[in-house]
Amino acid sequence: MSLTSQFVQNLKRFRLVTFDVTDTLLRLEEPMRHYQKTAEECGVPGVDRGQLERCFRQQFSAMSREHPNFGRQSPDMMDWQQWWMHLVSRTFACTDDRLEAEQLERIGRRLIALFRTNVCWRHIEGGQELVKRVRAAGKSVGVISNFDPSLPQVLAAMGYAGKFDFVLTSYEAGVMKPDSRIFHMALQRLGLQAEQALHIGNKLDMDYAGARNSGWSGLLVDEAGKAAGDSRHTFGSLSSLVKALDNQEIQW
Repeated sequence: MSLTSQFVQNLKRFRLVTFDVTDTLLRLEEPMRHYQKTAEECGVPGVDRGQLERCFRQQFSAMSREHPNFGRQSPDMMDWQQWWMHLVSRTFACTDDRLEAEQLERIGRRLIALFRTNVCWRHIEGGQELVKRVRAAGKSVGVISNFDPSLPQVLAAMGYAGKFDFVLTSYEAGVMKPDSRIFHMALQRLGLQAEQALHIGNKLDMDYAGARNSGWSGLLVDEAGKAAGDSRHTFGSLSSLVKALDNQEIQW
C-alpha cells in the first residue's frame, strides 16, 4: 500500500476522517432474496419477491415515521430488535394476512441474525483500501451511520474489526444524520474541532450537507449521478473518489 504525495496533501488539514457504511463502504446483497429464502425455510413458501419488495419499502417508511431511528426515538422507546421484528412481521403480513404470529416471529428472529453476518453484505470496491490508506496517513478513522447498535457486528463480519477508532450509530447517539449533534458527538470523542474533520458518504442530505452544515468538510459518492452536490466534492464511485485524492488537488 503506497500513499501518493497528493493523497497526503489533500488530507493534510484533517485529523479525523469518518465514513458512512451502507452504500458507501458496504452494500446489501439482494436483501429480498434472503427474506424470501428465510420464509421458505420457516415453512412459508411461494412469497412473491416483487410484492415482498413493495411491502418492505412501504412498511419501512411507515415504521421510520412511527418509531424513528430504529425505535430509539419512538414515543415508547422501542428496542431496535423489537423494531426489526415489527418491520418483518408487517412486511410479511402485507404479502399474506393469513400468516400466524409464530411463523412471523420465527422468520423475524432468523433474519435479524442473518443480516448481522457476511452472507447479506458485499464490499464496495475501494472501501477497504481507502480506510487503510487514511489510517496510514496518520488520521483517526471513524464511522457515523444511521444504523442500529448491531453495526459493529456487521463491520467485524465484513473484515473491518479494529479498523476504526470509533463506530457511532444514530441509535447510540439518539439522533440521526443530518442532525449536527451526531457529528458533534464524534468530535467530542477525540477532542477535535469541526474544521479538522472530513466525512465521506453517499447521501447528499444526510452525509454531505449534514457534515458541511456541522462545520465539517465532506465528500459525496453519487453513483446515480442525480445529486446536486458541489462538483468539486462529488464522485461517481468510491474508486473515482480515491483516484481524485491520489491525483488532483481537492479544493475544500
